[in-house]
Amino acid sequence: MRKGIIFSFVACLFLSVFSSFSKERIEPSMMKNADKLKMRQWVDSVYNQMSLDERIGQLIIIHVNGDNGAANRQKLVSLIRDQHVGGVLFSKGTPENQARLTNLAQENARVPLMMTFDGEWGLSMRLANTTRFPKNMMLGAVKNDSLIYYYGREVARQCRLAGIQVNFAPDIDVNSNPSNPVIGIRSFGEDPKRVAKLGVAYASGLEAGKVMAVAKHFPGHGDTSTDSHKVLPLIDHSRERLDDVELVPFKKYIDAGLASVMTGHLNIPALDNSGVPSSLSKPIVTDLLQNELGFGGLIFTDGLAMKGVSVEKDMSVRAILAGNDLLLGPLNAKKEYEALKAAVADGMLSDSLINVRCRKILEYKYILGLNKLKPVDVDNLSSRLNIPYAEWLCRKLNEEAITLLKNEDKIVPLKSLDKKKIAAVSLGAPHNSPFQMTLRLYGDVTCFNAMSIAELKKLQPELSQYNTILVSVHSNRVFSSDDIQSVVEGKNSVITFFTSPYSMSRFNNVIKNTDAVVLAYENTPFAQEYAAQAIFGGTNISGKLPVTVRGLYAVGDGIETEKTRLGYNLPEEVGIKSSDLDQIEAIVKEGIAQQAFPGCQVLIAKDGVVIYNQSFGSFEYNQAQAVTNEDLYDLASMSKASGTIPAIMKLYDEKKITLQSPLSKYVPQLRDTDKENLTIRQALFHETGLPSIIQYYMPAIDTDSYEGRLISYKPLDSYPALIDNGAWARTDFKYKSNLISDVPKPGFSKRISENLYISDSYQDTILYRIAESKLRPNKSYLYSCLNFMLLKEVVEQVSDSDLNTFLQNNFYRKLGAVTSTYNPLTKFDKNMIAPTEQDDFLRKQLLQGYVHDEGAAFLGGISGNAGLFSNANDLAKLYQMWLNLGSYGGEKYLSKETTRLFTTTKSPNSRRGLGFDKPDPRNNRSSPTAPQAPISVYGHTGFTGTCFWIDPDNNMIYIFLSNRVNPSRTHKKLMTLNIRPRIQSVIYNAMKK
Repeated sequence: MRKGIIFSFVACLFLSVFSSFSKERIEPSMMKNADKLKMRQWVDSVYNQMSLDERIGQLIIIHVNGDNGAANRQKLVSLIRDQHVGGVLFSKGTPENQARLTNLAQENARVPLMMTFDGEWGLSMRLANTTRFPKNMMLGAVKNDSLIYYYGREVARQCRLAGIQVNFAPDIDVNSNPSNPVIGIRSFGEDPKRVAKLGVAYASGLEAGKVMAVAKHFPGHGDTSTDSHKVLPLIDHSRERLDDVELVPFKKYIDAGLASVMTGHLNIPALDNSGVPSSLSKPIVTDLLQNELGFGGLIFTDGLAMKGVSVEKDMSVRAILAGNDLLLGPLNAKKEYEALKAAVADGMLSDSLINVRCRKILEYKYILGLNKLKPVDVDNLSSRLNIPYAEWLCRKLNEEAITLLKNEDKIVPLKSLDKKKIAAVSLGAPHNSPFQMTLRLYGDVTCFNAMSIAELKKLQPELSQYNTILVSVHSNRVFSSDDIQSVVEGKNSVITFFTSPYSMSRFNNVIKNTDAVVLAYENTPFAQEYAAQAIFGGTNISGKLPVTVRGLYAVGDGIETEKTRLGYNLPEEVGIKSSDLDQIEAIVKEGIAQQAFPGCQVLIAKDGVVIYNQSFGSFEYNQAQAVTNEDLYDLASMSKASGTIPAIMKLYDEKKITLQSPLSKYVPQLRDTDKENLTIRQALFHETGLPSIIQYYMPAIDTDSYEGRLISYKPLDSYPALIDNGAWARTDFKYKSNLISDVPKPGFSKRISENLYISDSYQDTILYRIAESKLRPNKSYLYSCLNFMLLKEVVEQVSDSDLNTFLQNNFYRKLGAVTSTYNPLTKFDKNMIAPTEQDDFLRKQLLQGYVHDEGAAFLGGISGNAGLFSNANDLAKLYQMWLNLGSYGGEKYLSKETTRLFTTTKSPNSRRGLGFDKPDPRNNRSSPTAPQAPISVYGHTGFTGTCFWIDPDNNMIYIFLSNRVNPSRTHKKLMTLNIRPRIQSVIYNAMKK
C-alpha cells in the first residue's frame, strides 16, 4: 500500500516539473478583508488546545442523513466526538430538522463545525418547503447579470438563517456535451465566458452574504458522457482546448478573488496521464489549480462516496497529498479518519502538513463567523426563509429567462384577440396547470390536456374548431414531433417547451412548421406562469439560449419582444413590500365580520403589473361557496364609467359626436320638450337638471290590483317588503299583462329576472317618462342615473347596435375582458355570479345574474347607468388601456387626445369629471377616495358595493368589488366603516414606505 502511495507521489512530483509557470497565489477577498490580527488570535486559541488527532479530524466533512430520528442523532454525535470532524453536510430533510441537527452537532463539537450545503438551486435542492430557484441552465438565459448576484445574496441569507456557512455552488462546468448525464441543466450553458460571468456573479452574491461559494467541478465536468457518481469519466481534450473552454470559468472565478473550489473526479490525460482521478492528482490540484492559476483559497474534494473515486485505494491520503484541504463525505468517515492517522504515523503525511491545513480551515471558520457561533433559531424558520422577496426574486429569474426562438409574423405577443378562437393543449400536464390558468387571465382560452397519445388523438375533432393553438410540452417522454404536428396543422400555433433545451431536438419537424417557439426550460409553476404571460405580452421577452439545439438554434439565439399587457407579480416588483399590504386583508375581514358585505375582490395594479388580486369571503353570509378571482359582480353605477363612458369616448374619437351635441339629436323623445337643448357634456357632468331617479317600474304595475299606496314609510303588515331604511312596499300587486309576462313570447324578449319578461316597447315608456320628468331650472350638479340612460341611447343610435354589442366589439373582446358583459347569464353559469339582493318587492327572488338596479332591469338589463357585470381582473384591462392613453395589447383603442380629455377634464361646478368621479380635495369627509389620492385620480363607485380608482400620477389602479346589498340594500356598513377608502389608504401608505 505504502509503495503505491510513494510511487504516485513521486509521479506527481515528476509531472509537476513540467508545469508551464507558477503564479503568485491570489488571496480570496474573504481572507483579504478579514481582521488578520483577531483571526490569528482566535485560530491560535483554538489550535493550541487541539490534539493532533483533532487536527486531522478537521480535514473531514461528514455526510449525514437529514432526519431527526434518535438513531441518526446518535450517529451524528458519535462521528463528531470520535472523529473530531471539521464539518457536516446533511442530506435531504426539512429546514427545521436540519436546524435542530445543526444545533445538536455544534453542541457536541469542541471546535465549531463548518456546516456545508449542496444547494445549486437554493435550499430547495435538499430541503423541503423552501424557495425553488431555477437551475443554472435557465439562469444562463437571463441577460441581467445583477439578478444572478442578488440571487446569490438571497441564497446566502437563507443559508445563514439555517446555520449554513458553505454552499457547494456554483456549478461552473461548461456543458458542451448535450448528452452529459450528470451536469446538463446544472450548467449555465456552453459559452465559457458567459458561464464564467454568471458563476462569478452568483458566487459574489453568496460571499457578499457571508456564505462561502464553492465552484465546481474543477477542472471541468461539462464534456463527459458518463457520470462520476458511477464511474470515472474521461475528458480526452488537449490542453489548448481545456484552456479555451473548461478552464475559462475557473480562471475568472479565481481572478475575482472567490474563496473556494471543489475538485472533480475526472480522468484528464492532457493534465495528468497517470489515469488518477483529478481530485487525487497533484499536477491538477496543486500544480494547475494553485501554482499555475494562482488559487489561494480553500479546496474541497467532490463527494468521496462517488464511484469515480471511491474505488481508489488510500483516496483520502492521496487527496490531501494532491493539495485538497477538505475531504467531502467519505462513505466510511471512521475508516478514512484512521487512514489519515496512520499516514501521519508512518510519515506519509507530515505533522506540518496537517497543521497547515488545520490552521487554514480554522481561519476560514473564523472568517465565516464561527468564532461567534450562535444556535440556529428554529422558531418560525420556514416563514423567515420564505419571505416575499425570495418569491419575487425567483419569479423575476423565471420571467427574464423565457426565450422566444421563433416568431413568424410576430404572432407573439398575441394580438387581435377578438379574431382568435384559442385552445391551449397541455401535453404531459394535468388539467388547470399554472400555464393554462395564467393564459386564462388574458382572454377566452379553452383548455385541454393529454397525458397520452391516445388522449391527444381524441381531442383532435374538438380542436378543429379553433384557429389558434397554444401547445405546451411538459414532458418529452411520451409525445413525438408528429403527434404535435397533427394538432397544429393549418392553425396559428405557439409551442412552449417546459423541458431542457436539448429535448427540443426531438421535435425538429413540428418546430419548423409552427409559428412561434417559446422555451421555458423547466416545468415549474413559475416557469409556466411567466411563459403564459410572455405569450400574451404581460412581460417582455429577453432570454437568450445558453446552449446549441442541434439542427435548430445556436447559442445566443433569442427574439426580444415588448410588454404590451398587464403582467402579474408580487408587490416587490414595483417597489412595495407585500407585508405593507397585509392590512388590506384585515380591513376586509373586519368588513365581513361586521356584515358590511359577504365577500369581495380586491385588485391593485401598478406600473402595468397586477400586484394584488385576491378574493375574500363567500357569495352569501354563512354560505360555503367562497369567492374566487374568476367570479362576476354586479357593478351597479361603475357601469357608467366602465361601459357607457368608453362607448362615448369611442364615438367622440371617431368624430361621430361632440360634447356639445344635444341629446335630443339622438333621443327623439326629448324633442320639443324643456330637455331639447341638454348636451352630452352636461349629461357627463350631471348638470342637466334632471332628477336623480324616477320610478321606472310604475307604468308596468296594475294600480287596480292593490288598495292604498304601493309604498309605506312606516311598518305595516300589508307592506312586508323592506325596500330601504324607513320604506316598505306591498307585494300583492300585479303587473300589466301587456307589459310584463312570466314566459318569453313575441315582443317580450327582454328579461327582468327569472320568469319575468318585459315588453320590448317598455324602453320607449321609460324614455318618455324621463322626457316628462320635472327639470330643475338650476343646472347645477345633481347626480342622476337618467343622464346615463340617455347617453346609452346616444351610443345605440349612432352605432346602430345595442350598448353591449358595441362595447364587446370595440373594447371587451379585443381587450380579452371575457367576463365584462351585460346580461351575464347568457354566457356564464349563475354559480359564477355573486348574488345581490333578496328582492321581495318587484321580482320576488334572490337576484343572481340579473341586474340589481330597477331602471336597468326594466330596460332588459342593458342600461347606461347600470347593468354591467365583470370580475376585477377583466376591468383592470380597460383601466390600464386608459392609463396607457388609449392603447393596450399592441392595439390602439382611443387616441391619446381623447383619452386625456375625458380623464383629466373636471367640471368647474363640482368634483365630477366627464363621466368620472374624482376626489374632493376641499372636503375629505365627502370625498369618495382616500385622502392621499391626488386630484388626478378618476373612477367611480357602485351602489352594490363597488369602486375603481385610476391614479395616473402613480400609474396605479385600485378595484374593489363586493355585493354589500346581499341580502338587503339597507346594509350601509360598507360606507359607515369606510372600507373602500381605507383600503386605498393602505395602498398609498405602502407606496410611501
